[in-house]
Amino acid sequence: MPFKKLLVALDGSEYSQIAANYAFWLANRLNASIDAQHVVDPRLADFFIAPEFAQELGLAASIETSDKVISGLRRVGELILELFSREAADRKLQFKTFLDEGYITQELLKRSANADLVIMGHRGKGHRKIPSDLLIGAVAERIAVSSKVPVLIAVQPIEMIGQALVAYDGSEPSRGALFMAENLAKNAGLRLRAMIVVPSAEHRAEAELLIEQAKSYLREEWPEEVFMVAEGPPAPTLMEYAASSNSLLVLGAYGFRTPEGNVIGSTTTHVVRMTQSSILIYR
Repeated sequence: MPFKKLLVALDGSEYSQIAANYAFWLANRLNASIDAQHVVDPRLADFFIAPEFAQELGLAASIETSDKVISGLRRVGELILELFSREAADRKLQFKTFLDEGYITQELLKRSANADLVIMGHRGKGHRKIPSDLLIGAVAERIAVSSKVPVLIAVQPIEMIGQALVAYDGSEPSRGALFMAENLAKNAGLRLRAMIVVPSAEHRAEAELLIEQAKSYLREEWPEEVFMVAEGPPAPTLMEYAASSNSLLVLGAYGFRTPEGNVIGSTTTHVVRMTQSSILIYR
């Protein structure tokens, strides 16, 4: 599943700059084009003219004031896209920019209908919240749940990524994640690893059977062993290893449906909320 058209969400933050760097990196290695999108959310105007902010800024709540704030937000968006355009042009990449207005999640999902991969930033666990978090909330989580195409949520700088790490549980979504990760690793020059997480040593025999089956799905010959087994709770185990190994963590959006086998399904949302590593979600 080649990624030939990328959509990157830009909001001017350091986290969206990291996302832009992922888009540049992937576009260069995959010969892909980039759509860069900035969304002007009119709800931001309500924050600026709310009493606690408006008094400090010397603003009065009125339609005229709201229009001026939105106009200013549009200009900020234009500047963000101009900066992106300069850098993309310097790298000789194919790109387009879009300044949209509306609810951020809805506009991203609309634009993603024409993309193969959505790339967006994430402040990551432990980072200080910024005021826009009060409005935006868990945009990354909403996009990850609602997108019809894969989503890459960028956390650590692209220069730190050394391998693609697949969370594998034998389910159809995790097989799709394995195929996607193998293709990406091959074309982007990354190592490929896959982790099966079991609750205890008693389940290792089952994991070994999964590994033998999964090896038959690989299409490439890899110089190093791809599969590994780890014990512990799924989400913390995956996140800890991904962070310590500078991995891009690749997950299926949903896994097994039964409670006892539901490794990936219940894990993905938790990882999106708590991750300190970049993640790629297969859809």
